[in-house]
Amino acid sequence: MNPAMNNSVVSIDLPFHIYSELLSLQTDDAKEPPEIIARLVKDAHHHLAWIHDLSELRNEIRKQGGLYTGKTEEEMIERLRKDRKEIFETEYSHLY
Repeated sequence: MNPAMNNSVVSIDLPFHIYSELLSLQTDDAKEPPEIIARLVKDAHHHLAWIHDLSELRNEIRKQGGLYTGKTEEEMIERLRKDRKEIFETEYSHLY
């Protein structure tokens, strides 16, 4: 953002019912409409970042072969043991 824009002001027209809803979101730290809108924008950015991180996690799980769903208990235990052994060999085998 251009630093000169920090002091700029934009006016918007809102339907009264939207303005009333906006005021219903007042908190101790955000009482005025600009403060409420700033908080909502910050929350929206936080939410979008969370969705992005979740999407990356899902993609990583997919790349690694997915979750262990649909397998028997014995197959899941076998897979977990295999994974644990691989992690141990990768992370700790150089110590022994």
